Amino acid sequence: MSRLYSPARLVQVQANERGFPAALRWRGFSYSGHCLNHWRIHTRWWEEEVLRDYYLWESRDLLCEIYYEAFQGRWYMHRVYD
Repeated sequence: MSRLYSPARLVQVQANERGFPAALRWRGFSYSGHCLNHWRIHTRWWEEEVLRDYYLWESRDLLCEIYYEAFQGRWYMHRVYD
């Protein structure tokens, strides 16, 4: 099961030297973890361009999908897995 956030929620992320998320703060808790997968979405150029880097991310207590919205310079929580 998972919970999809629509719209996605802002999340605080600390990125490593490669720009990948290494730690995040979500709902008052801090997590340290690593990426399991990474993919980029670059679409809708004919309307409002979207450039996002998505990460499947895990820590000891959290498995989630987060993304970095390049044009806004912000991180978002997209989905949390149970």
